Amino acid sequence: MSSNIINFSTNWNNKLNCTSFTTLRLKNSNKYQIGREYEIRLKNKFKKNATIQAIKTTYCNQINEFIAHIDTGYSAQETQNIIKKMYPKIDLEKQPLSFILLKSVK
Repeated sequence: MSSNIINFSTNWNNKLNCTSFTTLRLKNSNKYQIGREYEIRLKNKFKKNATIQAIKTTYCNQINEFIAHIDTGYSAQETQNIIKKMYPKIDLEKQPLSFILLKSVK
């Protein structure tokens, strides 16, 4: 069951309070799959269940204002900096990211 958990350290842009929300993650096609239900946690505490609706592959340097503001509430440059701090040992020039759209399960 642990592979069906998406943990957030921060409730960026208060997105976890919304019915639909996004997350930027390192691409992992085995873990993140459209139609799969996940337990959403904030700081390891249960928040809700949600299902992945769509996944778009992108790279850190391709994060634009639209993606950034929806996902974090910050500018594209600030969001890219956040991602770089989250993954300091990853070469984000080569590592694809998944921009994931989730919908809360009622």
